[in-house]
Amino acid sequence: MARTGMADNIATLRGMTDAGTADYTAGTITYWSDNEVQRVLDRHRIDFKREQLVPVASHADGGTIQYKEYRSQFNNIESGTAVFNLELATGEAAGTANYSVDYALGIITFSADQGGTAWYLSARSYDLNASAADIWRSKAGNAAKAYDVKTDGHSLSRSQMMKHCMGMANHYESFAKVSFVDLERDDMA
Repeated sequence: MARTGMADNIATLRGMTDAGTADYTAGTITYWSDNEVQRVLDRHRIDFKREQLVPVASHADGGTIQYKEYRSQFNNIESGTAVFNLELATGEAAGTANYSVDYALGIITFSADQGGTAWYLSARSYDLNASAADIWRSKAGNAAKAYDVKTDGHSLSRSQMMKHCMGMANHYESFAKVSFVDLERDDMA
């Protein structure tokens, strides 16, 4: 069963990929159940620990500066207390009643001025564009079995489905985040 904190990311990805809950079946797997969509998202997940959030200054009444909004460099964050942890440098957790979160944009807004205090976030972020590219490629693989039909002056160009799916995969891949891999030489002692 898909994690409850993934509901928004799954819904957004469904919209990007026109993925219904039962588009097609391959073997015993039905595409695209919430579990299948989450599986694709998990391939493009970044787990981050204690990222120092950026406080955003704003002007309050009387011209004083206050710090209620804090921003993460990450977006499309999974919600839920099991994976989302907002804390001070001391490790003291923020009370959930004291802030709200825009998980899609990675913005935390406190109900009271934080005075620029350093806040740290540990959570999971997802690359929806890379995930969408993967789903469109899978849909192209399924569409590859379609064939063109011409009869009695009518034609169905079913092969266009695969071409369309690959075009969408390329489109979303062009917006995906760059992946980095640490390489280690084994010829160095």
